[in-house]
Amino acid sequence: MSETNLLVPEILEKFENIKSKSDKIRLLKQHETPLLRTLLRLNYDPNLSMNLPIGTPPYKKEADKPVGYNASNLTKEYRRFYIWLSPQNTLPKLKKEALFVSLCESIHWTEAEVLICVKDRTLQTKYKSLSVDIVREAYPGLLPFDIPKPVTAKVTSPLE
Repeated sequence: MSETNLLVPEILEKFENIKSKSDKIRLLKQHETPLLRTLLRLNYDPNLSMNLPIGTPPYKKEADKPVGYNASNLTKEYRRFYIWLSPQNTLPKLKKEALFVSLCESIHWTEAEVLICVKDRTLQTKYKSLSVDIVREAYPGLLPFDIPKPVTAKVTSPLE
C-alpha cells in the first residue's frame, strides 16, 4: 500500500518504532482519518463502549493473505460500528456477535487484531507508547478530560 493509504496497524507499527514524542504526535497528525480518530476514541473514552464480550472472538484468521487482498478493510467498514456501540438494543446479542466475527473475517488479520484490542480497550498494551496524553496532544478535543488512569492490580500473597 502507498504511504498515504496505510492500514491502521501499519500506522501504529510506525508509531511504535518512532523514538521521540513529538515525532509520534506528528505521525498521528499526518495520518489523521475519521477511522483512526474513532478507534482511539473507542479505546480511551469511558463514555463509549462496544457491546460485545471481552476477548478474541472465534474467527477464521487468514494470516498468509497479504495486505490489500481481503474482501474489505476497516476504512470501508467503520461506518457500521454503531451496531456494536452501547446502548444499541435493536439487534439480538448473538446477531451482534455474528456480525463482529464476520467483520473480523472480512478484513486483514492485523486490522482485526487492532479492532479486538479497541473493543477490549487494550490497544495501549499492544502499542506500549500509545498513551492518552499523546492522543490528546495529537487530537485536541477528541477525549474527555475525566479519563481515569489505568489501575494496576496489586498482587498479594495469600500469606499476607
